Amino acid sequence: MSAKLWFKGARPMTLPVAVSSVVVGACVAWPIIEGLGVCPAVSPTPAYCAANAQRAALLGSRFWPVLLLCLAVAVLLQVSANYANDYFDGIRGVDEGRGTEGGTAAGADQDANQDARKHDPKPMRLTASGKVAPRNVLFAAIGCAVAACVLGLIAVVWTGAWWLLAVGVVCVLAAWGYTGGKHPYGYAGLGELGVFVCFGLAAVLGTQYALTGALSVFGIICAVCAGLFDCVVLMVNNLRDVESDDRHGKRTLAVRLGARRARMVMNVVIVLAWLIAIYVGMALWIPWGGVLMASGIGVPARLVSGLAKGGYRGALADSVYQTVLFALVVVVALMM
Repeated sequence: MSAKLWFKGARPMTLPVAVSSVVVGACVAWPIIEGLGVCPAVSPTPAYCAANAQRAALLGSRFWPVLLLCLAVAVLLQVSANYANDYFDGIRGVDEGRGTEGGTAAGADQDANQDARKHDPKPMRLTASGKVAPRNVLFAAIGCAVAACVLGLIAVVWTGAWWLLAVGVVCVLAAWGYTGGKHPYGYAGLGELGVFVCFGLAAVLGTQYALTGALSVFGIICAVCAGLFDCVVLMVNNLRDVESDDRHGKRTLAVRLGARRARMVMNVVIVLAWLIAIYVGMALWIPWGGVLMASGIGVPARLVSGLAKGGYRGALADSVYQTVLFALVVVVALMM
């Protein structure tokens, strides 16, 4: 029951995914705030300039506190989803054999994969390991979800963005419905859709709206790009678990398509995400933003190559790094 054990169970490698989407949302919000302060140099000064300047000052004064609230909500939702996934997969037996770091899955393919697992082990799971009582994992998931709801409610009341309450409810239900309930959508091959909507569209656009009270077409483009990158993280994870998931009836997209076709779909998503990301970089900082993003093209190349060789851990790290790289490029390009 040590803090280190709970930290591992929270799957810290996945947390940059949530943070990156919120950072991108903040970046696409800032130009809207700056735009409110721009007034044409004409005489007499248009009446709306004073109102816009006042609005810009208000939004600017609460920018960082609201951004921190959005970051906390996103991270807590991610951790809650991870604990819930640990609990539900654990009690259903999907995480069989993951009692230790590098544990092998039981079944017909155990002997064939044993050596590979030693070099590229699957991460330990709290419930499957028996090191934490299942009910405690469930309570942790509930606690994180409640904390996210409380902080989200504070942000909504502060900003007056009331429709975000509905978005928050949908995201909480999606986080739990992925592997929880009688008919988890993650077991029906819809996990990538849930990630795209909640950790891509909702995280980026929800942050933009909370900070500005408005949305933009450019924000939607960035949200789509972030969502695609986030989907790749789940795709890699599901490809790693495709054999054990199939054996336990977890019909992820990778299981439904088969490993080969699932990799092909993932490659298409990667290409599309990178094309959009390069466009976003160029739109913010011509042409160097696009050049900066393109300079990291070795990451997806290494991801695809490593995955083909069974290097799932490295591929998962690269898939997460893509989301971070995109956020960093957006930040740098916006500052230039």
